[in-house]
Amino acid sequence: MPTKNPPEFGPSQRLQKAYERGIRQITGRVVVKKQPEQTFSEWLTAIARRSQERDVQEASETLAKRMVFQVSKTNYRTWREAASRTTHSKQLYQYLQTEMAGPTGARVQSLIRENASLISSLPLESAQTLVDEITKAQQSGARPKTVAKMAGKRFPELLRSRTNLISRTETAKASTALTEARCERLNIQWFQWETAHDQRTRESHKNLNGVICAWGQLPSPEKLVGEKSYGAYAPGQIFNCRCLVIPILTLDDVSFPARIYWNGSIKTMTKQDFKKIAVGLEERIAA
Repeated sequence: MPTKNPPEFGPSQRLQKAYERGIRQITGRVVVKKQPEQTFSEWLTAIARRSQERDVQEASETLAKRMVFQVSKTNYRTWREAASRTTHSKQLYQYLQTEMAGPTGARVQSLIRENASLISSLPLESAQTLVDEITKAQQSGARPKTVAKMAGKRFPELLRSRTNLISRTETAKASTALTEARCERLNIQWFQWETAHDQRTRESHKNLNGVICAWGQLPSPEKLVGEKSYGAYAPGQIFNCRCLVIPILTLDDVSFPARIYWNGSIKTMTKQDFKKIAVGLEERIAA
């Protein structure tokens, strides 16, 4: 069974859409129209040069900061709400007030750098994909007019698809990364996997909905249902994932019997079973 009335961790759709709009505005400044006399190689060089110019780099960093700080702010409010439900609220509040001076603050700065780089390099990556596709078409005997038409239609599609992927994936990854950093600092070793509860949720993630997992033993969702594995990961750490991490602060957060991921499989455990592998759960949180 899931945790009892879990708080809403995770980025909002409004934030994701705002991030997406911001990325589009910046890529619009970077994309250089290919001139008739330019080769595709020269066009790529022009985009690469433009993406590294100061105004683009600064705009990318500003947008990345805005997204990460908004995710952090939302995540912080949810932690405060979660803390108010526990007997360890004082310790959690004290940590939240000083966390930016430690590992969580360092993770925030790392997320900003990662996202700024993704934003500024997005047009170049899309252009490179287009050139690769065009090269294959030319090798297959495509005519110049066909290639030109393909370039005009395909490039906007690639930009749009890549922008959508980054805006959805990176806001979720930022939220999970901040939650993980806070869990690590507070020695909170368990969380509940929570899906978006809709038809877009992939089957491998539906299988984990409500399952209690340990940060030290992350599951491979696809492997559990016999699909191609993308490795072990937490909610929000893979492309287009809208699942959430719900930290388990105390045993009282869990309704038993509960589904627990442990040693490579999902097991149904009673409270006493779970206490055997989560020894001193509340004591560790209080430390």
